[in-house]
Amino acid sequence: EIANVHAVGRRVGDKIDLMLDPACEYMTFGDAVKVGRACDDERFFWYEDPYRDGGISQFAHRKLRQMIRTPLLLTEHVRTLEPHIDFALADATDFVRGDVGYDGITGVIKLAYACEALGLDIEFHGPGPAQRQCMAAVRNTNYYEMGLLHPRAPASSCPYLYLGDYRDTLDAIDERGHVPVPQGPGLGVEIDWAWVKAHHTGVVTY
Repeated sequence: EIANVHAVGRRVGDKIDLMLDPACEYMTFGDAVKVGRACDDERFFWYEDPYRDGGISQFAHRKLRQMIRTPLLLTEHVRTLEPHIDFALADATDFVRGDVGYDGITGVIKLAYACEALGLDIEFHGPGPAQRQCMAAVRNTNYYEMGLLHPRAPASSCPYLYLGDYRDTLDAIDERGHVPVPQGPGLGVEIDWAWVKAHHTGVVTY
């Protein structure tokens, strides 16, 4: 991974912001430090959830921040408003991750405003119409996360869920690096209920 960080940094580091998300896979704190120092050398924009504490140890990530220069992005695995802000107040993260799926639109908007009060940015987890609407509604955010994409592999998000031209694939990104915010009612998109009904695996009625 260190070699990968250096290779990407040498190739495109002077052209685009680089971010690394190990997804809590590094086995030890030492591994996280070593890769973090490589990110320092290549001037990465952020370093997210590096090692296997599950992304929830404030003490360990404060120590990591003291040992590397690359900003940290944590709290993807932290739930509700107060623990997110505790992370920031403990100097355990630089950017704050908010998750619409876990904390809801109201929850992440509250978090965005709390981060703004601290002078910090929120980064929304994962792609989707709700994430795009939330990003458009706040000032303090940077990048839309369109995850698990590759030019020769399908996107991890479901391209058939919505009617119209909404998609979270590489071809949804325009020449400026932007994605559009849906303009319809609600979240701006219409779900293809026929497709959903044809592919559901179970139904619960409350």
